[in-house]
Amino acid sequence: MNELQKFTWNGIDLEGLRQVMDQPSDDAVASIFESGSMRHLGALLKGMAENDDFVSKELPPAMHDFVQQELEISFSEEDIALFNQTHNIWKRDGMKFVFILFFRALPYTYMAEKPANVLRTTRLLETQTSRRVFETAQFVFDVMDRHWWMPKKRGILTALKIRIMHSGMRHVILDANKQGEKWNEAWGKPISQEDLIATNQVFSLEFFKGMSMLGETLNAQEQKAWFHTWKTIGRIMGVHENLICKDVAEAWTLQHAVYAHLFKDETQSGILLAEKLVEALDHFHMPEELVLLLMKRMLADEQFPDCFERMLGPSFASKHPEYFVSHNSDREKKEHDAVLRKHFHTHIKTYYDTLKDKKPEIKEKKKNSGFWNKILSFILNLFGIDKGGTHLIDTQFDKLHNLLHDGKGKPIEEIEEEVIIELMSVLGGIMVSILSIYFREGKETGFRIPKDLEDNWALKG
Repeated sequence: MNELQKFTWNGIDLEGLRQVMDQPSDDAVASIFESGSMRHLGALLKGMAENDDFVSKELPPAMHDFVQQELEISFSEEDIALFNQTHNIWKRDGMKFVFILFFRALPYTYMAEKPANVLRTTRLLETQTSRRVFETAQFVFDVMDRHWWMPKKRGILTALKIRIMHSGMRHVILDANKQGEKWNEAWGKPISQEDLIATNQVFSLEFFKGMSMLGETLNAQEQKAWFHTWKTIGRIMGVHENLICKDVAEAWTLQHAVYAHLFKDETQSGILLAEKLVEALDHFHMPEELVLLLMKRMLADEQFPDCFERMLGPSFASKHPEYFVSHNSDREKKEHDAVLRKHFHTHIKTYYDTLKDKKPEIKEKKKNSGFWNKILSFILNLFGIDKGGTHLIDTQFDKLHNLLHDGKGKPIEEIEEEVIIELMSVLGGIMVSILSIYFREGKETGFRIPKDLEDNWALKG
C-alpha cells in the first residue's frame, strides 16, 4: 500500500477528516472542565446512566444551553412519517438486527484500527466488556422506540448523552497531564468525524447487508426510511452536514471509502475487541464454537474476504484450527463447508440442550426474595417476564426445536443451508429474550425494552 495514497470522498480528504471532532459538544464539555465543576457534571452523567433521566435544569449553564438547543430541533411531517415506518420495520425485524449487530456489524468494524484504539486506550472493552457491548444494544433499543425524537423520550436523550460522553472521552484522552498511555497523533483525533459517520452508517448499511445474508432483503422504501432515521440520529450525535448522504447509494460510496481508508492499517486493538466480544456473548449461553461459526458466516465479505481470519484468527485459530482453514480450490472449499455444517449442527444442538435446561431459570428469576430482589422482580414484571405466561424465550425455543427436529419430533440427521439461515434469525429472538431479563451490574433499571414491544415480541407473558 502506497503510504502517500490519498483517500477522499466528494472532495473531502478522509485523513484530514480524522482531525475534526465535534466542536459544539466539545466546547460545552471543555467549559465544564475549565470551570472546575467537572465533578458535578460527572455526577449528573452517572445519574443519567443509572436512572435513565436527563435532568437538564441541573446541568451547568454551558452544558444546559447546548442540550436545550439540541432538544429544540424540529422535524417535518415527512421526517416523522419515515421515523414511524422505521419503527414498524424495527418491530418486525429488530430481533434480526440484534443478531446482525453482534455477529457482523461490531466485529466487522473492529477492523478500523485507529478508532479501535479509543476503546483499547481507555480499557472500556477490556475491563467492562459486557457493559459496553450491552449499552450499544440499549442505545439501539432507545432510538428505535416509538416517538424517540420527542424531547422527553429516551431516544433523543440517549443520543445526546452518548454525544456528551464522547466529548468527555476526547477531553480525557487528549489531556496532556493524564497518566497512562498517551494518544498517538498518527491516529488522528479520538472519535473523529470519520469515526462518527462510519459508525452511524453501520447501523443502516450493515443492517441492510445482514438482512440480505439472512435472505430477507429490505425493499427500497424500507431502506430509505431506515436510513433517513439513522442519519437524523447522526446529526443529533454531532455528524457534520457535509457527511450526511442524500440516499443509501451515496452512503455506500462514503462507507466503502472509509473502510478502504481505515481497514488498511495493521490490526491490533481490533483483535482484542473482537476477542472480548466473543467472550461477552457467553451471556447468551452460546458455545464458543457456535459463536465463531456464526461470525465466520456473517463476516463473509467481498471487499474484505479475510475479515474473519484477520479479526478472530490471532485469538482462536490455535484453539479451533478447523475454522481457519485456507482452500486451494473450489472443491476443497465445498468439502470444508460440508464439514463446517456438521460442526454447526453439533454446536447448535448443544445450544438447544443448554437452553432447554436454562429456560426455566430464565423464566423464574422473579422468584428471588429480599428488598432489592423484590425491586428486580417488579421490574421483570414491567419487562414482561411473567410466571405461567408464554414468553419470547418459549416461542423462539419452539422455533429452534422445530428446525432441529422432524415432524415426529425426532432430531434431524443432517442440517441444510436454508435451515442454518432460518436458525440464525431465530437466534436473534433468543438473544432478545435473554436481554429482556439481563441486568447490568450496578444498574437498577436493567436492560430496557420499550413497552410497545412487549406485546409485539411476546415479552409480556
